[in-house]
Amino acid sequence: MATLLPFDPFREAMSLRKAIDQLFEQSFVRTGWSLAGRQSPIALLDAYETEQGYRVRMLVPGVKPEDLDVSIQQNTLTLKGQLPAFVGSDEQVRWLAQEITPGHFERSITFPKPIDADHVECTYEHGVLTLWLPIREESRPKHISVRSGSGQPLTVESSLAR
Repeated sequence: MATLLPFDPFREAMSLRKAIDQLFEQSFVRTGWSLAGRQSPIALLDAYETEQGYRVRMLVPGVKPEDLDVSIQQNTLTLKGQLPAFVGSDEQVRWLAQEITPGHFERSITFPKPIDADHVECTYEHGVLTLWLPIREESRPKHISVRSGSGQPLTVESSLAR
């Protein structure tokens, strides 16, 4: 004989929440280099803007500096590389976990202000690629002196609108 339970909306909501959490964990949340459904690796990066330029940091562990290609076209930075395979193609292995996908990766980021490509600095240390991309001089904020009626100079700070 089946037992009838009274309707409890909180019990139903919690089971729905568990189902949605499970869906996200299985479908979207991935750590490391690969994203759900992607067969090519993706290098993680951070980018931020200062008054003088942009700083970009990209995680590329296991990639040799000579295997990285960094290019700038107008205000777009493109980073390319090749993540080597951990296991040789001739080795017979039984994977227990495989989250790092070897292969070619490419990332591009477009900045809102033009970059001074002649003064870009790039370093690579401990698997982290760090770039300093200065903003062109004409795009930087300017300090303009304004003279009052009495002839005393006043300083007014002006920054260009984004």
